[in-house]
Amino acid sequence: MRNIQQLFIYATISIILSACKSDTKEETKEIKIAKTEIKGDCPKYILDNKKNNLNISVFLDLSDRITQPKTIQKDTEYLKSVSKAFTSHVKTKKLIFLQDQMQLYFNPEPTNDAINAIAEKLHIEFDKNSPKAKITETEELYAGQPAEIYNLALADAKNPKDFPGSDIWQFFKYNVKDYTISNCHRNILVILTDGYMYHENSQIKEGNLSSYLTPKSLHRLPLSNSKWETTLNEKGYGFIKANENLEDLEVLVIGVESLNPKNPYAIDVMRAYWTNWFNEMGIQKFKIQNADLASSVEKVIEGFVNP
Repeated sequence: MRNIQQLFIYATISIILSACKSDTKEETKEIKIAKTEIKGDCPKYILDNKKNNLNISVFLDLSDRITQPKTIQKDTEYLKSVSKAFTSHVKTKKLIFLQDQMQLYFNPEPTNDAINAIAEKLHIEFDKNSPKAKITETEELYAGQPAEIYNLALADAKNPKDFPGSDIWQFFKYNVKDYTISNCHRNILVILTDGYMYHENSQIKEGNLSSYLTPKSLHRLPLSNSKWETTLNEKGYGFIKANENLEDLEVLVIGVESLNPKNPYAIDVMRAYWTNWFNEMGIQKFKIQNADLASSVEKVIEGFVNP
């Protein structure tokens, strides 16, 4: 009888200890989950849908490139295509999941208040309370207002020498994280530029690296023959790294064209400069598109925004 009682006691103790171990495992598991929980400044159902929430920023290069009428014509068509890709995406979403936005940037900020007022109009946000009419309104705004920006910029600087340049390098160094990256969205930056980079107040050089690339500076480099890539890599030519940890940003550069007629490899060199620069800053998805017919580039834009 005593042996049976002892066995009963042992069995009871074993059950209790087993239950305690199980509770400990469950508690540990819960603590681990709590530590890895993702936090954001938007509702959880929006954060969970992050990759389907578009945050498109467009950077306009308002340097002397816009003194060419064909550049303005192409840029305005490219902008129409970007807004069309944006609204096409919005149309596919359920109303409750709408959390999408699109905006326009320059650097430096134009001194003309009228340009800034237009840029403010082109800051579009969609949420669950947005009316359907806003889709059409967005397309109309981006079809008409950008041309006015170029006209105003040209009126302010009628001579190409009056253009100080567009500071893309400084924008990446000081503004890109604050202006174009949201932890609740898929972040896309579209840059309309000719591929060169220059501003009179941002001319930094460190060895064979620089914060700028102009037709004149490119002409001085030994990169005009078929061995340009080997020379570029061996000499370390390129842009100075402006930022880091930009993994949450996708970049589409549109409008690259050569202003170096004596260098048949100029576009290849520019593409290498941009590619290496993006890689060094941690940007994982990007595309560098040459200036081309608007109808051709529209397909590129649509494929990038809505893959």
